[in-house]
Amino acid sequence: MTARSVRWGGLHNARDLGGLPAEAAVTRTGRVFRAPRLDGLDADGWAELVDAGVRTIVDLRNPHEIEPLALPAGVTRVHRPVEVWEDRDFMARWGDVLDSPEYYRANLELWPHLVVDAVRAVAHAPDGGVVVHCSAGRDRTGLVTVLLLSLAGVSQEAIVEDYAAAVVAMNDYALAGLGDETGRSPDELRARLVEVTGHLRAFLCDLDVAAYLTEHGMSCDELDRVRARLLD
Repeated sequence: MTARSVRWGGLHNARDLGGLPAEAAVTRTGRVFRAPRLDGLDADGWAELVDAGVRTIVDLRNPHEIEPLALPAGVTRVHRPVEVWEDRDFMARWGDVLDSPEYYRANLELWPHLVVDAVRAVAHAPDGGVVVHCSAGRDRTGLVTVLLLSLAGVSQEAIVEDYAAAVVAMNDYALAGLGDETGRSPDELRARLVEVTGHLRAFLCDLDVAAYLTEHGMSCDELDRVRARLLD
C-alpha cells in the first residue's frame, strides 16, 4: 500500500498516478489510474470507481482473457492489447519473464502499433479519469505506465518506485492465498526487487518515449494530450 493506492471494492494493486514528481510540476490526481483486472468488482466497488471520476477503462488484456462486463452508466471500456499472445516465437523467448520488465524492449520492437494504440486510447479518452489495467496490473500495465509517466517528465526513480510498488502489492496478494502466483519471503522479495528494477532501469536509460511514439504514428498533438491529462 502507498499513499496513492486506491481500494475500490477491496481492489489490490491499484494506484492513482497523480502525486508523482515531474520536471516542472507534480502529476495530477484523479486523472489516470493503474489497476489489475476489474472483473471481480462488486456494486460498491464500481460505485467507488465512478465516484473517483473514472469514465474510461483501457483494458490491455488479450482477447482470450476478456469476458463481458456490466459497466456502470457513463463508463466505457476499450480493448487495447499490447502483445500478441499467439506469437509462438515471442512466447518461446520471453514467456518465462512476462512478470518482469526484462521483455519490455522486445514488446516495443515487435508491436509498436499495439503500443501506440494503447497510449493513444489515453490521449483521446473523454473528460474524466482513465483506468489502465491488464490482469495483475503489474507488467503490461507497467509498460504502458512507464510510457505515460515518461511523457509527463516523471523522474526515472519515481517510475521505478511505482513499478516496485506493483511487485510488492502482488506479492502481498499471493501471500494472502489469492491469485495464481507464489508468494516470496522478505529476503526473496528483496532479491526480486533488485532484479526487476535493474531491468527497468536498463530499459529506461536510453528510451526516448516521444521519439518512439512519433516514429510509429502518434502526432505531437496526441503526445501533448497525454501530458495535459497528467499535468494540466
